[in-house]
Amino acid sequence: TRFQPVFVDDVARAAVAGATGAAQPGVYELGGPEVKTLRELIHIMLEVIERRKAVVNLPFGLARFFAWWFDLWQTVSGGLIRSPLTVDQVRMLEHDNIVHEGARSFADLGIEPHDLASVLPGYLWRFRVAGQYTAIRDSALHIKG
Repeated sequence: TRFQPVFVDDVARAAVAGATGAAQPGVYELGGPEVKTLRELIHIMLEVIERRKAVVNLPFGLARFFAWWFDLWQTVSGGLIRSPLTVDQVRMLEHDNIVHEGARSFADLGIEPHDLASVLPGYLWRFRVAGQYTAIRDSALHIKG
């Protein structure tokens, strides 16, 4: 499954263009400048948060089976136990989530979308082992060096 992640500030700029009349009327497909697979996105995220985890591919049939049981378990528990994977999520993962060829996009609005590398570190720092102190710790290691 391929994705085209987009920075929320870029979407907000597109919304402002639409609300102020700066954009031509119509449907716009907004996606970031990079197309990545889910596996690639997970590896990028793990690299940014400086963690090592195994990433396992799960066939869609098996994913649907697990998701069905997870949904059932959530229903039986009255929502007390949340489903880590839903049938709807599996359905969405069966299709690429990217901007189609010829669709109106950021380029038609004169907006240059941000890439992942410029945005992810600011969002994901808190998931590093030492959170906000990771940079301080790393800096101190270089001084001792």
